[in-house]
Amino acid sequence: MLREQQLSKESTVYHYRLLQRIHSNKKLICIYWGLLAVLYIRDLIHIQPFYLLFALIAIPALHTLLICLYYMLKEKRPLSQWTFQYQLPWVGFIPTNYIALRRIIKLHLHILWITVVICGCFFPWLPLDLIARCLIVHVWLMLPRYIVFYRFRRHHESGLLKINKQDTSCYAQ
Repeated sequence: MLREQQLSKESTVYHYRLLQRIHSNKKLICIYWGLLAVLYIRDLIHIQPFYLLFALIAIPALHTLLICLYYMLKEKRPLSQWTFQYQLPWVGFIPTNYIALRRIIKLHLHILWITVVICGCFFPWLPLDLIARCLIVHVWLMLPRYIVFYRFRRHHESGLLKINKQDTSCYAQ
């Protein structure tokens, strides 16, 4: 026997239909982290252990700063629905609620190019190896996200993205 719930006149009911879900593959994630570990071992052999560590701290911090600036200046909304996550493919500052797929792709295009330009601006003053590590970490962080965006390309116009620890889902409203 089903009981009907009483809803007030002010309440809004949202119905989302799942369009596609991408589960996180643990083996691929381990291999992907392994690529970074191999690069760090190479840096240890060449006595440059701090370049990669600096890039692993600076690039996610720069991404977070760019997201905050984008939302404050362009969207004019608070970031209360965003959190920091350390799990691939979404390492960094990510939304915890539904977000339009088109909007997050646009945001990541901004992050992709602005970070490359900022790294290039430091070329005269920083060692080339440090800039290269920053760009490698930047691409390493962004590539899994762009793979997810590519797999959701059919739902670009109307899709809503929901990011969880185990999967990334695309919904239609």
